[in-house]
Amino acid sequence: MNWLLRLYPARWRERYGEEFGAVLASQRTSPGLVLDVLAGAIDAHLYPQIPRSDIQQQEVQDLQQASIQQGLLQQATLQQSQATLIEGKDTMTFQLLQRCAAGGPKLSREDRQAAQRTMIWSALAMSALYMGLTKIYRDAPAVQALFYSSFPFLALVREQTAYLRKRTRATQMLLLVVGFSGMYLFTLGAFLLARAL
Repeated sequence: MNWLLRLYPARWRERYGEEFGAVLASQRTSPGLVLDVLAGAIDAHLYPQIPRSDIQQQEVQDLQQASIQQGLLQQATLQQSQATLIEGKDTMTFQLLQRCAAGGPKLSREDRQAAQRTMIWSALAMSALYMGLTKIYRDAPAVQALFYSSFPFLALVREQTAYLRKRTRATQMLLLVVGFSGMYLFTLGAFLLARAL
């Protein structure tokens, strides 16, 4: 699973690469874990949380100056603030490391039920779309490719709804669109190739 580390930004890998690689090496590969790590890479690109080190140092110095001048901050509060700044306020990364160390995201009963409901509604929507397009275009390869790619797409919807509920909507939508597009184009290519032969 260490190949997934290459999907993360360079600065993220510099900061967390070794630690994250060790966590991944200690886990068995599972669809939920792979999907979570992939979503983490997308989040790391969409919402970079590691500020440049010179900005961090300036923020720490400003915080120290303010505490000395005002005398309002206690030493513990200052240290906690410094740690937060040095870590880059990267709570998403910390949560990702925790989930991966636990063997991937764990699903509650509510998570499983929500994923099943979403999958059922998605299946109904895909069925309605397929029937409508079949009435209009009959056995066109593009319509048949939609039908056959809908099965793995529904599995992707379920996995994404179950394991990525706490991810940003942008990450969820990007994974769905890219995943479905890849499946659809692969299936369409197979249909076109079969017709050409």
